[in-house]
Amino acid sequence: MRKMLAVLHYEYKMQFRHLATWGILLAATAISLMDNFPSAGNLARLEFLRDPAYFVYRIMSLDSLILLFGLMFLLAGRFPLDTKTGMKPLLMASPLQKWQYVLGKLLGGFLYVFSMLCIFLALNTAIYAAAAPFEISPLECAVPLGKAILVSAIPAGLFVSFVSVALPGMADIRLFYILAAALFGFNATYVGSAEAMPFYLITSGDLVRLIWVHPRWPFIDMGSVIANACFLVGSGIACGSLLFLKHKFWRAE
Repeated sequence: MRKMLAVLHYEYKMQFRHLATWGILLAATAISLMDNFPSAGNLARLEFLRDPAYFVYRIMSLDSLILLFGLMFLLAGRFPLDTKTGMKPLLMASPLQKWQYVLGKLLGGFLYVFSMLCIFLALNTAIYAAAAPFEISPLECAVPLGKAILVSAIPAGLFVSFVSVALPGMADIRLFYILAAALFGFNATYVGSAEAMPFYLITSGDLVRLIWVHPRWPFIDMGSVIANACFLVGSGIACGSLLFLKHKFWRAE
């Protein structure tokens, strides 16, 4: 367990030291605030922007996708980089076991993505509360923020991190980039509706409707919510599990 935690800590620390991480966060935050900052123009354009729950719902369902897309590229090279730099043979020469190495990589990637999502959501919400030209209580912001972290950031972060870490360790990273870009592109261009959303959406599936519900369409399809959660969590775990099944990934097995 200690060796697995050492790999996890190394992965987490190295990603946070990456300047691109903070560049992606700042870019995603800037885009989010341009779209959702409580200015007179945005308040007139967005009917429900005075509701903190709607603000959190909107940045989670729309703008966090930009952040996740950028983080995906940073995570995708973790296994190939170990091979390219000669780090993997060094690790294999130590008493480190395969499950410790793989699990450390996966969980380190998840904690990194989850932490960045939490920072993104908290930063945007704090700016919104400070800049709003109307009174907002701390509880009005804290409740939807907590919901977003629990019901959306965790499953979305697990899906993106596990898929981004695992698949390039098993197949050509260029193929992964093509498939991931297609998935994110579809998510970015899909138009929402009052009906049940497709279960395979990353941030704008029906899970986010647990944060805020449109007053004209208050019904929540719990079957669609559960399907969205199962897809994100199940697909992430399934991709991560494939690393344990791949032959010749580690020492002779």
